[in-house]
This record gives sequence, C-alpha cells and structure tokens, in this order.
Amino acid sequence: MIGHSGKRSDWAENVMETHVKGRTWGLLLLDEVHVIAAKMFQTVVHETKSHCKLGLTATLVREDDTIDSLNYLIGPKLYEANWLELTRERFIASVMCCEVSCSMSSEFMSEYLRQPTEQRKRMLYQMNPNKFRTCQWLVREHEKRGDKIIVFSDSLLPLRHFAFKLGRSFIDGGTGHSDRLRMFAQFNSSTNAATIFVSKIGDNAIDLPSANVIIQISSHFASRRQEAQRLGRILRPKQNNLEKYNAYYYSLVSTDTRETYYSTKRQRFLVEQGYAFKVLDNLVTTKDTGLDYETPEQRRELLQMVLAKDAKEGDIEKDEVQLGVDGDNANNSSRRAAGSLAYMSGAGDGALYKEMNLKRTTQNSTKPRHALFRKRQEQKKKARKAAKAASAGPGYFY
Repeated sequence: MIGHSGKRSDWAENVMETHVKGRTWGLLLLDEVHVIAAKMFQTVVHETKSHCKLGLTATLVREDDTIDSLNYLIGPKLYEANWLELTRERFIASVMCCEVSCSMSSEFMSEYLRQPTEQRKRMLYQMNPNKFRTCQWLVREHEKRGDKIIVFSDSLLPLRHFAFKLGRSFIDGGTGHSDRLRMFAQFNSSTNAATIFVSKIGDNAIDLPSANVIIQISSHFASRRQEAQRLGRILRPKQNNLEKYNAYYYSLVSTDTRETYYSTKRQRFLVEQGYAFKVLDNLVTTKDTGLDYETPEQRRELLQMVLAKDAKEGDIEKDEVQLGVDGDNANNSSRRAAGSLAYMSGAGDGALYKEMNLKRTTQNSTKPRHALFRKRQEQKKKARKAAKAASAGPGYFY
C-alpha cells in the first residue's frame, strides 16, 4: 500500500498523509529487508519517517548487486549469525545437502544437442526421465521412513507431470487461497499426505514445520537467494535430535547440460555459510525396478510429449496472483494475470481503493442529469448552432 504509485481514493490518501507519512515513528521494522533494495520497495523507506530502522533477513543476498544500497537505506549490518553455529546449538535443524547428478537418457541427450533454442533445451533437461526416476525413488524411500517431503519446481511442466505420475497433489499460482490453506494443513497434520509438489510460490511465507525433506527438480536459473530460501523451509527445529542429520535437501541436476552451471552458482551462498554439498552420481540405475520410464519405448513416448508442447511451457512460473473467488470451484472460476505492487498490497481487487473505482463507473453511467445542467447543455448547443450559421452566411438554414 505504501509503495503504490497510482491515484488513491480520498480515504486512502487521508490515511497515508495523516497516519503514515504525517507521523514520526519510533522504530521501523523491516522483515525480508533484502527486497528494500528494489526501487519499487524503496518508497517504504522514503515515505516513512522514523528515528530508527531495523532490518531482518536470513538471506542477505541479491543477484542484481544492489545489496550494498542497504547501507544508506537502512544502515550497516550489525549482526550475522552463522547457520552452522545455530545448527550446533539446536536452534535449527541439521541438514544434509546433496546435489544428485542425473545423467540424460540417450534419447533426450541427442535431442538436447540438436535443439537451437534455450527454451527447448530447458524443457528437455527439466523433463529428463532419469531425473523423474530419481525423484520417484527418493519419494518412495523417504515416505517409508515417515518423512514429510516438499518437491519444488519453478517450471509448471515438470511440476504437474511429476505430480500426476506419482499421484500427489500440487500447488501453483492457479491454486485458490483456500485450497492452498487446506492442502498445507493436510500436509502438516495427516499421515496420508506425506508429499506435496509446490511451485515457486512456496519460496516465501509458507509455514510447514513438519517438512524435513526437500527435493528440487527445477529452479530459477542461478539464484542464490532462492536456494537458501528453499533450504529454510526445513530448518525448523526437529524432535529427532539423536541422528547426525534430521533434514535432507536434494537438488536434482541433469548432467552435461546448462543446469549444471546454474547449480554451481546457486550453491555459493550456502557454501559461504559453511554447508557442503555432497555430490551423488547415479543414485538410481537401470537395475532399480518398480520405477517409471525403464524401457526405451516409454522414454521415447515422453520425449514426443515434451516436443509436442509449446516452448513457453518450459519457462519458469511468473510472479502471478490469484484473482478468482475462493471456494469449491476456485480453480474453475479464476483467471491468472501479471502481478503488480498494488495486487501484492491487497489493493488490486478494489478492496482498499473502492472509492476511486466507483468514481470511474459513475462518470460513464447513464444516470439522468440535473435539470440545471441539462439547461446549460441545451444553451451551449444553441450557441454553437448560431455561431455556425453566422459563419456560413445568409444561405444557411437551421
């Protein structure tokens, strides 16, 4: 709301001027302070007067190299807790981080080398059948242990395909808010919902304390912040403190592809915190039975399905918001559109700026005008006709 740059209603403008801008606050507390470096969010600091500013974040990193601007927007960094020290003191879970190398099948690798566009190549290494077999094996083994698993995917194509093949539920930008809350609550409390597939909407602001395993099958290129944010989903202290590791983070990477380069870049922040990624090669082999895509025919069928898809389906999910009405038919009665700061602040649907929207509708309405205005309008019409007749000369009739 504070960062909204468009026209406000009279009520909202009064609230901003009187209660926000017109007051000097004692403390301005900024959670996830790394986003303040973005221009759209700097308005919060510029428009709000305060004696002291305090920023909090677990991931003090940005890919656009603007993180240093926090020094003059907020102030210098006062304290930073090392993640491994917090782990040793049992404030957060002890996580084993693994990069699982998944070799490309011969069918997919041949097609990957022939494709000229990056979008098509991305679709192929995301839908690598050996990556799916590895994900299927990890889900099966951890569910036997009674673990709670979150499978992350930025691209909707593998997210929906993997979830459908494994018979698990998934949440993406098109899932209604009430459905999200219901599925998250079921995941936390029910033993029958041990695995849930989530798109990039799960990177922030979700509360799943029961989760202790993350499997990442698709990511946002080389984003270090996203890697740390996703690891943070399983850092809640766990009841099982007897084992060396009580949480597990797997990043599945298709070898000999562009994804390997992105994976190395993404891990830099966690490596600086003291984490070490174990590299696991050939976790699943052709000898493992009971997994999908064992035969060449199945892999070729998958390849044909991927090539038949539009190239845009391999892109990562955009930052979009749900505009439909929540309910039993939320997915059927909703539409998705590009998000904006107004929508993120809750103002996009007219809830806070309804007065302004009402003014727009009344201007174009057909409501009868007052008699005084109708009389003035008629006088103006007659004056225009008289002026036109005078300029036309004596041969003009009206």
